[in-house]
Amino acid sequence: MLDVIGFGSLNLDEFWEVTPGFLQAHGLRPGEEYVRDFDWFAEVYPLLSIEGDLKAADPGGSAANMIAALFRMGFTTGFYGATGKNDVGHLRLEELGKPENLKIETPEVPAGRCLALIDTQDPGRDRALVVLPNANDLAGSDEMDLQYFADTHWVHLTSFVSRGPLSAQIKLVEALPEKVRISFDPGVIYSALGLDVLQPILCRADSLFITSEELKTLTDQPDVEQSAEDLLEIGARTVVVKLGAKGMLAFQRGRSVFQSAVPPAVVNDRTGAGDVAAAGFLAGRLKSLPLEVCLELAAAAASKSIEGYGRSTYPDRDFLARFLAV
Repeated sequence: MLDVIGFGSLNLDEFWEVTPGFLQAHGLRPGEEYVRDFDWFAEVYPLLSIEGDLKAADPGGSAANMIAALFRMGFTTGFYGATGKNDVGHLRLEELGKPENLKIETPEVPAGRCLALIDTQDPGRDRALVVLPNANDLAGSDEMDLQYFADTHWVHLTSFVSRGPLSAQIKLVEALPEKVRISFDPGVIYSALGLDVLQPILCRADSLFITSEELKTLTDQPDVEQSAEDLLEIGARTVVVKLGAKGMLAFQRGRSVFQSAVPPAVVNDRTGAGDVAAAGFLAGRLKSLPLEVCLELAAAAASKSIEGYGRSTYPDRDFLARFLAV
């Protein structure tokens, strides 16, 4: 039986350093996520190649990053998604689990792309994300093997741009046995859809990972504590609010726990830090650690990931062993 299966987007990520002027010229702000079409990429990418500084290129996608971190820490993982047939070799799918544990469709469509545009003048190294979905829109279009998902302890769901994959995720959650736990990170895109659309997933979510802004958007409620309470009423068991450099705040029925951020040795790239925090938290759940310790592990894992670009400094087996030994 697998520990965790991820169901989300698979992207080719590029990490660029750009000036604030470049971001402003194209209507982008650090800390925000945008979906753009092929025409936008065709217009802006040549300018980016001239004005920007490419620092790294790496596979990405929220669920993929999370699963890559768990696999690197020694857990048994799987992944379900879609990517372009001609791009498989660039995605380093071996980082997501053993080949027999991966169920990835490979249509004749390019892989998803994500540009992480890092503001050179921001001391926090925040970035704007620009996504081109491509093959990700086709995830879940084939008949899913329910037994594949039933033979795991956790299924981790993240967002897609297209509503087709969301429909497949909802259908999956409704069909899964209760013994399979659900973790869910709706991100900006899904949070904008509102509670009614996401209710079938939220009511089964054992662990929900969400930023404070996404939480307010999802619930249409400005107060973070009340928003979390609303989600707990729907059925979510633990709501983990990601506060960026401030840390995390977790809510369960009748209590809340704050975890401050762990300062990294050096800050290079914050892209994916929230995904790695989710991986650290689930690692703690898989090890049956108390909520407070799960949050500590999440914060330490996220801090480690920030020290390099892409997945280069993700936590590994040694990191987990050192944490558990304390």
